[in-house]
Amino acid sequence: MSRPIEHHYATLNGFRAHYASCGNPDNPLLLCLHGFPESWMAWRGVMPALAEQYYVVAPDTRGINESEGPGEVAGYTTGHLASDVEALLDHLGARDCVLAGHDWGGAIACAFAVAYPERLRGLVIVNSTHPGVFVRELIGNSAQRAASAYISTFLRDDAETMLRANDFAALRAGMGQDFRTGTSPTWFDAPMQAEYQRSWSKPGSLRAGLSYYRGTQWQPESDARNEDLVQRRYVDDACKPIHVPTLAIWGEQDRFLLDGCVEGLHRFIPDLRIERIPEGSHWVIHEHGPRVAQRMSHFIDGIPPLAP
Repeated sequence: MSRPIEHHYATLNGFRAHYASCGNPDNPLLLCLHGFPESWMAWRGVMPALAEQYYVVAPDTRGINESEGPGEVAGYTTGHLASDVEALLDHLGARDCVLAGHDWGGAIACAFAVAYPERLRGLVIVNSTHPGVFVRELIGNSAQRAASAYISTFLRDDAETMLRANDFAALRAGMGQDFRTGTSPTWFDAPMQAEYQRSWSKPGSLRAGLSYYRGTQWQPESDARNEDLVQRRYVDDACKPIHVPTLAIWGEQDRFLLDGCVEGLHRFIPDLRIERIPEGSHWVIHEHGPRVAQRMSHFIDGIPPLAP
């Protein structure tokens, strides 16, 4: 019998946050972070299967969907986003967890692993990478720069207006809808599209998602007045290794993050296993949920408990 998904609210670092949960709270905690332009629903399809063994918690990250967030871009640096994960662990009364992240959720998870390794049993990144690898690829790989060109659009002043146009046509296209034929991937059906359009329509949600990208940009004049933000910049973590057992699940048909993003990943994450899904795209959790859940479970079961 499928386990139900429940919904909760908590105040994290001064903001009302929403999170979904599935499973027995007495089981080991598996915390799952979504990327952009998704929400907690990125994990909805695999939560019941994973809940057979774990207490699975999937929050809406800061400012997204039903979670509140600040109005200013400075509130969306990875330092703040990682701090929200720590606050959620405290709220749940958990000393540690296995942390999983897809896309931007993987970037937050890597930042958390650098800042709070003592609170992690293990790390799972799904079509995401260590910031050091991503920075390397952006600098040295013209194909990755082309694949990441959409980021420049997200940084424009009119980005929110552009993304809202024609019932969020650009976001739906990014998630696989072909407007030449009107077809979408099987997983991105009409009910799923309606759910996401409701999420994108929530006041402040789309702006918050864009602020994740804007918050990583180096702005010397403003940053020089705030040493904490300088120290917690995404690019400042680019050379810091991660010292927790890590699984990278990689859909090889990703058109946003190319295969170079997993090449040399061991340099930054020595205790690493890479599981490739050749036919999977960036949205591999939706496309191949049972395989993703099975590989996560196998990996997590092999992680030794943290020392008392």
